[in-house]
Order: sequence, then structure tokens, then C-alpha cells
Amino acid sequence: MHFKSASLLTKYSKLEIEKLFKTISLKFRRVGLEILLAPRSLNYGRLLLSVSRRTGNSPQRNLFKRRMRAVFYENQLFNLNFDWVIIVKTKSALKHDFAILQKTILAIAHEINH
Repeated sequence: MHFKSASLLTKYSKLEIEKLFKTISLKFRRVGLEILLAPRSLNYGRLLLSVSRRTGNSPQRNLFKRRMRAVFYENQLFNLNFDWVIIVKTKSALKHDFAILQKTILAIAHEINH
């Protein structure tokens, strides 16, 4: 499945977010991130990112979010049966480069598929 607009992969309403957090089924902690997975609510998986202001300035936070959306979209994680929630827990998590973030997320994706 390909999307005409990748922005659909990160769109949630407040009610959908509440429901998402009630249905969390898997939790992982890696490289300063808390990664939560819930059964997908639509016919494709989505990504919710939570990056607090305490973790870094806006350019750092925005770069991190762009990287995570790229990992999610490029590796077609929306085809998995999960909605993803990624919460930044430490300042150091924003300093990881794209390769480390991708390796971390793909390792979790591999783990949940086997």
C-alpha cells in the first residue's frame, strides 16, 4: 500500500488518541525512547510522536520528528497491524542519527513480526 499523502499517517483526533492509549498492548524502551504499540484502528497503521519541550529546542525536536516519520514511511511500517506511539524520554534521544533510529525501530518491527 502506498499513500498519496504521508501526512495521513500521523493524523489523530483527541478521541482517537484517548482510545489509542487505552488499547496499548506492547511496550518497549530503547535509546531514550518509549515505544508503545496498539492494534491499528484503521486499515493502515499510524504514528503518534510525543516530544516534550524539555527534551530540546524546536529545531532538534522537529528534526527528530522528521526522521521518525521518514523511518515509518520509508520502511512501510504502516502495513503492520499496529499503531505506533513514540515518546521521547531523554534529551539524548534527540541526538541519535537517522541510522540508529532506523535500526532501533526496525528491530522492534522485526521482533513483533516473529
